[in-house]
Order: sequence, then C-alpha cells, then structure tokens
Amino acid sequence: MIKNLLQEGFTLKNRGHYKHAIEVFYKALEEDNNSTELLLEIADLYYKIHNEERALSYIEQILDKNPEHIEALKLLEQVFTDKNALPEAEQTAKNIYCISHNINDLIRIFKLLNMQGKYDEIFEYNIETPNSLVYLEQAKALYNKKELEKSEELLFKALELEPDNQDILLTLGQVYYAQNKKDKCIELLNKLTEDNENPELLNFCGAVESYQGNFKAARNFVLSAIKLNPKNDEYYFNLANIYFKQGDTTFAKQYYNHAIALKPDNRNYRFALANLYYSEKHYKRALEELQDDFFEANLLKAIILYDTGYLALAKKELNVLAEEQPDNPILLDYQERINCELGIN
Repeated sequence: MIKNLLQEGFTLKNRGHYKHAIEVFYKALEEDNNSTELLLEIADLYYKIHNEERALSYIEQILDKNPEHIEALKLLEQVFTDKNALPEAEQTAKNIYCISHNINDLIRIFKLLNMQGKYDEIFEYNIETPNSLVYLEQAKALYNKKELEKSEELLFKALELEPDNQDILLTLGQVYYAQNKKDKCIELLNKLTEDNENPELLNFCGAVESYQGNFKAARNFVLSAIKLNPKNDEYYFNLANIYFKQGDTTFAKQYYNHAIALKPDNRNYRFALANLYYSEKHYKRALEELQDDFFEANLLKAIILYDTGYLALAKKELNVLAEEQPDNPILLDYQERINCELGIN
C-alpha cells in the first residue's frame, strides 16, 4: 500500500501537481509516521507552493528526529535565503559544511558571505585544492572590495580549470568593465552565451552596448535585467548612466533617484546625480546631493565654487585636496585656471 502511495505521490510531484501530491504523502505518512523522508517530501512540496511556514514546521519535525539531516538542512537554508534571513541561512550552511565537509557546501557559504558583504571572512578558510567555483566566489569578493587586479588573477585561475564557465566569464567581464577596459569587454561578450533569463548578463550586455554608443540596445538590455530583478539598485544606476550619456537628464534623474531609494547609503549614486545637476548648472541641487566626505565629492564642490566666482575659496579647497591626490589632472587643471585668473604664477 505505502509503495503505491509513494509511487503516486512522486508521479504527481513530477507533473507539478503539488497540492494533490501532498495529500497522497499525508496518507503515506499515516502508515509510517516516523519516516523523515516522507516529512521531507511534504516540506519540499509546501516550499514549492510558497507556503514557507508549513515547510518550516515539517523541517523542524525532521531535525527533531535527526539534527544532522543534510537535505532538511539544505531546504532550511534555502527557505532562510528566500526570506532574506541571510545570517540564519549562513549559519545553517555552516552547519551543513561541518557535517558534510563537501567543497560544494563550502561554496554555498561563500555565496552567502558575498551576499552579506562579509568579503574578508571568505579568505579565512584554508582550502588545499580550490576548484573553479571557489576561485569564482573569492574573485567576486575581491571585485566587491574594488581589488580588481587580484580578482582578475583568481578568475584566470578559475578559467584554467573551467574555460567555458559562463559565470566566470561574466564576472571577468564585470571586472574589465570596472577597469574601463572597453576592448576586452567587447571581446569577452562574444564568448558569452545568450541567456535572456540572466539579469547579470543582460546588464553587462547593456554596459557593452553603451560603450559602443548603441544606446537604444543598451537601454533595452538593462530594462530587461530590471524586469527580471526589479530590486537591484545597480541596474537602475546603469540605466540612468545610459540616459545621461544620451543627454536625456529627465529619465536619468528618475533612475538615479530610483537607485538611491533602493540603496540610500551608496555615495556614488548621489555623486552621479550631483554631477547631473552640475551639468545643468543647478549648483544648489548639486551641493545638496554632495553630502559624503570623499575626494570626488569635495572636488566637485570646489569646482562649483570656482564656477560661481568664489575663486579664493575654491583655491583653498583645491589646496587641501592636493594633499590627498597631488597629481589628479582635473584638480591640477582648476588650480591652473584659478592661478591664471588671480594673476598668480
């Protein structure tokens, strides 16, 4: 009897009839209420129909019986990830790795650490023989830390092990884009397989098309990425940059503000919006966006002082900034302009 129920339940599950499959597995559970595998099937089916609370209740029953049930822990980690409970997901992933000692489970920890911005922790693990995906996650951490050359080195190591891996190639493309290596971005794009369901790839395609001045195609790619992942602030920022390059400041403002709304602490977004207002000579609005104390923001403040006729104040600000970046070409240019206007040799 139970064999027939299991067969029927798996058949229904494979056909996507999840609710009916749950009913069948319930009947099977009546005959074997100690089966952790039946409990797991029911938990998984509730997860598939997006009833996470019910899924969690059955996962808890499994872990009460067997705290080291790997598949139940993996489902638990996935539920936590979907709920954006990333610290809980991370701890669960670490528990899994302590049991399995499997490198694929370690990679999952790295993914969760990257998602939380815990980049340095990834390098605290001693791995004797890294595989391509270990190198990839480490490279992503370095990329996010703006250590682009080191990230590139690890991506090359990953490609030696798996030369056609699309995720590795795409990440290398993102590194090239951050390094402003336009030709290498264009060259790399030809190695990437078209995938209209990968928002990161679509966003990268948009960036490369923008490099080449194909702004309509660039917009369409990034808009497709946003449709797939509407909560990614970087996509809105990139779309704003495309509109700004076209000279369409109305849409550029809209998307800069959307990016800021999603990630208000990102100073680069506010600086970009300030730069847009500066281009329109809306100096007051530009200054309102320049709240963060970093070199580029302070340089733009000094330039605004110069443009509005406050030459002495601008000179003072530029002299302070010169201590930080004495060879900055923009800074040197404005120092020369001011000295010329003030009659200083």
